[in-house]
Amino acid sequence: MKESGQKYVMEKGIHRVEPWRIVGFSGVNLAVNLYMGLTMYMSYYLNGFVGMAVIFASSFSTVMRLWDGVTDPMVGFVVDKFGYRAGKTRICMTIGGVLLFVNSFFMFRVTHHLPEGGVARGIFFTVFALLFYIGYTFLNVSMHTGNVCLTNDPGQRPFLSVVGTILVRMSRSLVQIYVASLVVKYGKMSSIGVFEDMWLLTAVAASICIAIAFVSIAPKDIPAFTAITKEKQVVKFKDYIRVLKTNKPLQMLIVSAATDKLASSCRISAVSVVVFGIIIGNFQLNGGWSLYTTILGLVMMTLGVGAIGGKLGLKKAMQVGSWGVVIFNTIIMVLFVVADPKTLNLPGYVNGYGQTFTGFTFFTVALFLLSILGEGSQMICTSAIPPMIADINDYEASRSGKYMPGMVATVYTFIDKLISAAAPSLVGIAFAWIGFADKLPDVDTPSTTALFVFGLFFYYGTSVLGALCNTIAMKYYELTPQRMEEVRAKMEQLRHEG
Repeated sequence: MKESGQKYVMEKGIHRVEPWRIVGFSGVNLAVNLYMGLTMYMSYYLNGFVGMAVIFASSFSTVMRLWDGVTDPMVGFVVDKFGYRAGKTRICMTIGGVLLFVNSFFMFRVTHHLPEGGVARGIFFTVFALLFYIGYTFLNVSMHTGNVCLTNDPGQRPFLSVVGTILVRMSRSLVQIYVASLVVKYGKMSSIGVFEDMWLLTAVAASICIAIAFVSIAPKDIPAFTAITKEKQVVKFKDYIRVLKTNKPLQMLIVSAATDKLASSCRISAVSVVVFGIIIGNFQLNGGWSLYTTILGLVMMTLGVGAIGGKLGLKKAMQVGSWGVVIFNTIIMVLFVVADPKTLNLPGYVNGYGQTFTGFTFFTVALFLLSILGEGSQMICTSAIPPMIADINDYEASRSGKYMPGMVATVYTFIDKLISAAAPSLVGIAFAWIGFADKLPDVDTPSTTALFVFGLFFYYGTSVLGALCNTIAMKYYELTPQRMEEVRAKMEQLRHEG
C-alpha cells in the first residue's frame, strides 16, 4: 500500500502533507461556500423575478435543501465506487464544479429573460436548481473525501480546518461588503443587477479555487491513502443503515452540527437586512462590521482549534466553543435591548441616524467585543467539524475494514441538511406571520417591535439553542486523542494484513 506517496508516510500509521497543499486544497471549501452564499439571496430573486410570494420563495429554499439532502446518499454511494485508480476526490471536484457553474448561470443570468407571467420562469429555474444542488453535493463530498486522504496527522487536521475557516470567513466578509455596495449601486436588494454581478464574481472565483484545490490534492488522491486493502472493496446501500445505526461518534456529530447549521442557516439575507438595515439602520454597515469582527474572531478561532484541538482534542475544542456561543450571544441580545442599536458606527460609515463617524459609541465598543468573542466561539465549533468527520471516517474504517469517506460524509450531510432545511421556511413563516407574506422586509421597511424580536432571535438566539445541543452531544462523543491513537494503530495493522 505504500509504493506510492512514500514520502508522505510517517511512523505509527500517520501520513502528512506539505502545508501549501493544505492551503491550496482549502480552495474547494471556499468554492462550496461561495456557491452556497449565492443561494442565501435566492429568495429575493424568486420573489422579484420568478414571481413567487414570500412564503413560497422561502419554502423553495427548504425544498431544494431537502432535495440536496436526498441526493447525498446516492452521490456518496457513487463516489465510493470512484477512484481505485483515478482519484475519487478530483473526479468529484470536477463534476461538482462544472454542474455548479453551468446551472447557476441559467438560474441567475437567464431566468429573468424569459416571458413574464405564467409558470415558465418557475419551471425553468426549478429544473436548473435541481441540477445545481447535485453539483453542490459532489463538490461538498469532494471536500470531505479530500480531508481524509490529505492527512491523518492529529496536528495537521485542525490546521486544515483553521486554514479553510480563515479563507471562508474572510471571503464571506468581502462578499458581504461587495453585496452591500451592489445594493447601494442598484438602489435595493431586489435589483437584477445585484444578482448578475454577484453570479459573475461567484462563478469566476469558485472556478479558480477548484482548480487550485485540484492541483493541491493530486499526490494524495491515490489508493495508498484512499483504500485500506489492495482488494477493491464492495460498498452496498445497507452499509448506510449500519453506519448510521452503529457509529455513535457520527450520531453525536450529527446532533451537534445539524443544530449549528440550522442556526447559521437562519441568518439568511432577509434576517441580515432586518438586523443591519432596519434595527441598526444602515445595511452598508453589515459588510464593514463583518470584516472587522471576522478578522479578530479568526485569531480567537485559530487559538481555539489550533491550541485546544491540537493538544486536548477536537471534542474539547467543540465544548469550549459551544459555551462561548451561549454566553456571549445571550449578552449581545441583552445589549440590543438596553442600548441604542442605531448608534452603531464605524469610520467611513454613517450610523442609523445618518450621522457621520465622530467617535466610537458605547454600543459599538460593547457589540464589537462581544461579537469577536461570540463569532470566535462559533468559528471554533464550525472549524472542528471537518477534522471530526475525517476522524470518524478513520474510526469507521478501523472497525469495519472499509474506507467509505463518501458514505460517511453523506450520511452526516444528509441528516444535517434535512434538519437545516427548515431554516428558510421558519424565517418565511415568521415574516409572513408579522405581515410580510407578499414581500420580504427591505432596507426601507420601518422598524417594528416584531421585526426587532424576530431579527434578534434568528440572528443570535438560534445560535444559542444550537450551542446548547452541542454541549449535550459532546458528552457522548468518544473520539478523544487517546482513542484516535488506537484507531490509527488498527488501520495500520489492516493495511499490512491487506
